[in-house]
This record gives sequence, C-alpha cells and structure tokens, in this order.
Amino acid sequence: MRDLSCGEAPARRSAVLDMGYIDGTMTSPSPQSCALADLLEQRRDTIIERWTCRMRAENLVDDRLSTPTLRNSLPEFLDQVAAALRGQPQAAPCGEVAREHGRQRYRVGFDLRTVVIEYDILREVLFDTIEEAGRPLQVAEMRALCAVFAGGIAEAVDQFSRDRESDLQAGAAERERASEFERQLIAIVSHDLRSPLAAILVAAEAVARRGAPDDRTARLLLRIQTGAHRATRLINDLLDYSHERKSGRIPVRPQEVSLRVLVREAIDEAASMFPERIIEYACEDPILARVDPDRITQVLSNLLTNALKYSPTSTVVRVTTRVNAEADAVTIEVHNWGPPISPDRRGSLFEPFQGDPSLRARASLGLGLHISRQIVLAHGGTIDVCSNAEDGTTFTCTLPRQPQAVPIPVTA
Repeated sequence: MRDLSCGEAPARRSAVLDMGYIDGTMTSPSPQSCALADLLEQRRDTIIERWTCRMRAENLVDDRLSTPTLRNSLPEFLDQVAAALRGQPQAAPCGEVAREHGRQRYRVGFDLRTVVIEYDILREVLFDTIEEAGRPLQVAEMRALCAVFAGGIAEAVDQFSRDRESDLQAGAAERERASEFERQLIAIVSHDLRSPLAAILVAAEAVARRGAPDDRTARLLLRIQTGAHRATRLINDLLDYSHERKSGRIPVRPQEVSLRVLVREAIDEAASMFPERIIEYACEDPILARVDPDRITQVLSNLLTNALKYSPTSTVVRVTTRVNAEADAVTIEVHNWGPPISPDRRGSLFEPFQGDPSLRARASLGLGLHISRQIVLAHGGTIDVCSNAEDGTTFTCTLPRQPQAVPIPVTA
C-alpha cells in the first residue's frame, strides 16, 4: 500500500497546472478554450431558454413563478463560466453570484434538492449545446467547467442553508418570547382576578346565609354565585394550563381517599349549578384509592359540567364507579344522552382550546378536558370517550389504585 499523505498532492497539483487549469479558471487558456467561451456567450440565451423549459417540463417549479424570477442570476453565472474558460478575472466573484442565487431561491420557496438539480440541468444543457456545435471538450476545459459548477452549487447551498437556519432561529426565539409573554399574561391576569372574585363569593354567600327577601333575589344570588364559581374555574384552568406549559405536567399529591365521597361532592356541586337536572350515581362498595382528591374532584367537575351542558335537560346524567381487580385500578364513567361527538372532533377533543364552536355563549375556554387528561396522566391513568347515537356519550377515566411514577414529558 502506498502512502499518499506526502508527495501525492503536489504531484497532482503539478499535473493540473501543466494542463493550464487551477481553481476553476484556465491559467493559460488555449485558443480552443477561448472559442468555447465565445460559443457559450453567443448561445447563452438559447441555453437559458432550454434550461427554463426543462425546469417547467419536469415540474420542478410552481407554474405561477415568473420566468425572470426563475432565471434569476443564472445568465450571470454563465458569464462566470465563460470567464473561467478564458482565464479572466470575473467582474463579480463566481461565489458571490451563486450565494445571491441561493439566497433568492430560499426567499421564493425552493428546497435544497431543487437548487442542486437546477445546476445539474444547466450543466446538461450546456454540454448538449457544446456537443451540437461539434466542439469536442478538452480535459482542462471539462475540469474548468465542472469546478465552476461544483463551486456554484456549494455556495448556493451554503447560503440557502444559512438563511434557512437564521430564520429558524429567529422563529424559535420569537415563539419563545410569545410563549413567555403568554405565560406571564395568564399568570398576572389570573392572579389579579382571583381576589375580586373571592370577595364576590364571600359577599354572596354572606347574603345567602341571611336569607333572600324574595324568590327573585334568591335567583339573582344563585346566578352571582354560579357565575363567580364558573369564573374561578376558568382562572384555575388557565393557571393549570400555564403551569403545564412551563413544567410539562400538572403536580398531584396522592393520598388515600374514598372515591364515593369525591364523586358525591362533585355531584352536589354540579347539582347546585344545574338544579333542574337529574344526576344518578351507581357505585359498588366504598372504593379506596390513592389519588389527589382536589385534582380528581376537578376532573369529575369538568366531566359532569360537560355532560350537563351538552345534553338535553330532560335526560339523566349518570356516574358509575367500579373496581378493576385485575388491573388494580378504579374506573369512573360519566354518561350523558347528548348529541354524539363527531369522529373528526374526537381526535382533538382533549387538546387545549377545543371548546364547541357551535355554542354562542361560550362558558368555557376549551381547557377543561385538556386539564382533566393531564391530571389523569399525572396519576398514571387514562381517559377515553365513546360516543354514538344509540348509546350516548361516555367518558371513562381509569386510575391505578396506587400512584405510579409518571415521567415528566419533554416540552419544547
């Protein structure tokens, strides 16, 4: 085996110099090379026209792209090719022309593959034109042409990649600034709203304890309390969403509790908001589970509120709890007879801000189901929905009886 680390490179460079070629230009251009350069200049428009037709015929560009925009600086690039054959110093460096071409290609929406292909097509059209003229290429000329094209491709691709990376970094920074502003805005507004809402609730409850003088006043007090509780839940949802966006999960503090007690409390709260509705509860013997009682109550409240809000007032909402002994888990089902959820909505039902657009007065931000899923996931459980016209809509929440270690998801 020969050692090529020393001696070979100088020998190869001398051979190149002997052929009159270095760095993409002819050091001592022959009359034939100058004649070739003249040929390319004379037929430059024909070459560009053929190249344009091939680009469009192969569907490499959008039909709406204008011809001047498509051709861009390729005529100037052919001038650089002719100058390289003559061994002349170019008025503008070849790399500069190619970099500007790469920059323009990124701006008009090309991809890198098309940038490379368009140079290859130009080279093919160039060689076809030379062949049609009956002009055989010398080795040094071939090397000069290939070097100019290789350099042009490299510079165009490099500039294209630089501009794209710059935009990606700028976009990421802008998204991060917007996300941080969103988190701060949610936190500030939510915290500032909680104090006056708490004062409204305290005052309304104080008046209610004294007894309303008439039914109309009692109804108004109930509306005030219901509205304040609803606004408080919206604020809590916003705070939970902000926390989840920042840390990747909603914190839970499991403890052993009676699931029956949690369900009863959630049903009592829902019944106070929807006094005209009937809510049934079917459960087995008292079920003990190790869960965060406040968070699971929040899940139950969200599911019950949705069930009552989206089902006819004449129908019954039913809650069922049972033990899955094989999986050492508990199951909570909330069923209603509302219109079935369309299949196209089910895929995004648990995503944030996915409230029902058909509601005129939205009493929700569309965060309830998303927050509920995050709470269930934080317990190591699952939440699903089954909905059709025959059986109604059932949300099923499955929770392990013992909390599981749940990895914190990586957030962007």
